[in-house]
Amino acid sequence: MLGGVVRMTISLTVILMECVGNITFGLPLMIVLMVAKWVGDFFNEGLYDIHIQMQGVPIMAWDAPPLSNNIYASEVLNRPVTTLHTVEKVSRIVEILKSCTYNGFPVVDSIPTEEEAGNFKSYGTLRGLILRSQLTVLLKHKIFNENTHVWENSKVDIRLFRLSYPRYFTLQEVDLTEEDLECTIDLRPFHNPSPYSVVSCTPLPRMFNLFRALGLRHLVVVNDSREVVGMVTRKDLVKYRLLRGINDSLVNLHSMYRNLKDHRWSGKC
Repeated sequence: MLGGVVRMTISLTVILMECVGNITFGLPLMIVLMVAKWVGDFFNEGLYDIHIQMQGVPIMAWDAPPLSNNIYASEVLNRPVTTLHTVEKVSRIVEILKSCTYNGFPVVDSIPTEEEAGNFKSYGTLRGLILRSQLTVLLKHKIFNENTHVWENSKVDIRLFRLSYPRYFTLQEVDLTEEDLECTIDLRPFHNPSPYSVVSCTPLPRMFNLFRALGLRHLVVVNDSREVVGMVTRKDLVKYRLLRGINDSLVNLHSMYRNLKDHRWSGKC
């Protein structure tokens, strides 16, 4: 029962063998549990996987949802996008970190415009991606353009961020004065200049494979001019999979019913 409902195979075999205290039935137990798992997979997912989907936990499956090749990034992306300029004011960075919980922010260097094709709003030309943890480290050490004479002689490199890993500073631990808030930060030496990005016509399975294979948390959606038009996160993919799966099931059932009805009418004629 556990093998077919919970899909426990190796672990359940070891538990039963330890309870019995005899390894003679190890191979038969493994065969029975594997057959039970295959039969259960034919009908639905495991009990744990079903509970994960019911609770809305953003854990991605091994494979992309079936029949999802016609779902594109333009349907999944999240807007509006919170962006930062290559040279940003400290007060705006602090305001963004307080107002949102995003972990990554695209860095742009142009004025947002309206794209003619698709009426997608452009948030500027993509120049890179910077993480929340990197911003807090820059604020904590006051790596400001106005303080260049203070930190230009010291080595500001990757070690500055590695020393704070894995417990990065929180915004409450950053002590900033009114003068500091009026300063600016040049993000170009610190952001990732080549983040993973896709175009709006990228199918969902390709984005799904990028998240699964590379362990991504963010995926920037750009247009043909490499201007930011949206962001895709794990939660966006998982949530869309659940909602779209229900809709696709209803559509497929309706199509099957109509085809069966048309077939019966054609048979009578």
